[in-house]
This record gives sequence, structure tokens and C-alpha cells, in this order.
Amino acid sequence: MDVNGENLRFIMGFKLKQYRLENGLSLKELGEKTDLSISYLSEIEKGKKYPKPEKILQLAQALGVSFDELVSLQVNKDLDPLPVIFSSPVIKEFPFRMFGVSPQDLLALITGDPAKAGAFIRTLLEIGQDYDMRVEHLLLAALRSYQQMNQNYFGDIEDAAEGFLREMRWPPEPPLDSALIANFLQEKFHYRFDEETLSGYPELEDARSVLVEGAAPRLLIRKDLQPEQKKFILAREIGYRHLNLKERSLSSAWMNVASFDQIVNDFKASYFAGALLMNRELL
Repeated sequence: MDVNGENLRFIMGFKLKQYRLENGLSLKELGEKTDLSISYLSEIEKGKKYPKPEKILQLAQALGVSFDELVSLQVNKDLDPLPVIFSSPVIKEFPFRMFGVSPQDLLALITGDPAKAGAFIRTLLEIGQDYDMRVEHLLLAALRSYQQMNQNYFGDIEDAAEGFLREMRWPPEPPLDSALIANFLQEKFHYRFDEETLSGYPELEDARSVLVEGAAPRLLIRKDLQPEQKKFILAREIGYRHLNLKERSLSSAWMNVASFDQIVNDFKASYFAGALLMNRELL
């Protein structure tokens, strides 16, 4: 199990609620036994706060368990969904917040009925294993849902592209000259362009472009692409820079999906590129 501050708070909250329920105590009754407020106890159970040692001791005494039992990372069999959640890369990487689900909601689901929740979570993970479903598959599915939730329209990105065109005093009517885009990247961010190197790496045959980061970024572009495809790649680089998207793919082919933020940022940069090259007022 990964151990960090957030996980420690969740485990403490999880165990506190279980011990409280086993003792048949309400939050009010536990508060009276420990001289701690109901709101404070509720915050602990939700995984939002971690009590100080002296308060942990008060809680342990009121619940009839030892200090070590309450702070231990070990959980009994009924609570075993917790390690599953904290150790599964699928659960850790999936963007629950985007769908209005917080870690506290997951915690509430598990503490409500640990046995059923554990069976549900393990079933999901087993389905993923049976179908060779990796984290990338779920994240890409989440991206599609994110696009559908917004009806695949992102006005703020289109506004940013329109503002960029005005700022640069580039003509709004397509087609936008590739030389303008390339010169901007060279002058503003010291980009260098290389159309020869990629052909020498068969393992990168699916990649249309690869960015080699550095003080002078080197953008490797496949030589046999159509001019419009090359222009889009350049425009997407402006998207990353102008929208200040730090977490991103370095290749046009998703060879390594690190997080949902990376996938969303890649999409935003591509959307920006499309908006830059196709004026919405002319559609």
C-alpha cells in the first residue's frame, strides 16, 4: 500500500468509523466520551483531518482499543477493500473528481458496507484484467466522457486561439501560413525543427512527431507528412505553450500515458491547434 498523508488520513477515518460502529456509538456519544466536537470527529472519519497523538489516545481509550491498533496501517479482513483502492493503479489514476466523486465519497461507500464494496471493486478490477484493460484505456474512456459532457465544445480554448491571432496580428482567414507558426516557435521558444531523424527509428514509426525537450526544444517531424499535417503539429506546440500546459505527451503517438491531466492537456493543445487553423466565425 502506498503511504502518504492523504492515505494515512483515510485509513484513520476508516478505522475510527468502524470501531465507533462496532461500539454502537453515534458521533455525539463518541464526542461526549472524548470531549471532542462532532464536527471534528466527522472530519476525521471523512479523511480530511488526522488527529494529534493525545487525541488519538483519547479516541483509543473511548473505543476500547490500543493506540497502536488505531494508528496501524493494518486493517482486518472486513476492511480489505482499502488496500485494494490504495494499491490499484486504475483506482489511483482514474479522474473521479471529474465525475463529481471525491475520495471521501469512495471512503463512505466502503465504510457503509465493506464486504459489498470490496466485492464490487474487485469485480471491476477483475473485469479489467480479463479484457487486458490497462490504465490508459480507462483514462481515454474518461476523456471521451469529458468531451461528451462538454458536447465537444470548449469556448474558452477557442477564445484563447482567437485572442492569440489578434495579439500576433495574424490574418484570421485560413489558410494560416506555416512559416508564421514556425517562425514564432523559433523566435519565442527557440525551437529547432528536424525532418530527418525520425525515419531512422523504426520503433517510432507510429509517431508523427517527437519533442526533445531542452533550452532549445528539438521537434522531430516525420518528413513524409502532408503540409497540413505538419502545420497542425506546429500549431499544437503553440497550444501547449500559450495555454501553459505543463504535463504533456512528448510524442504524437500515446506511447506512455502518465495521467489524466496529460491526456486532457494533449486534447486541449490539439483543440487549440484546430481553432487556430480554422476560424470559427467562418464555419
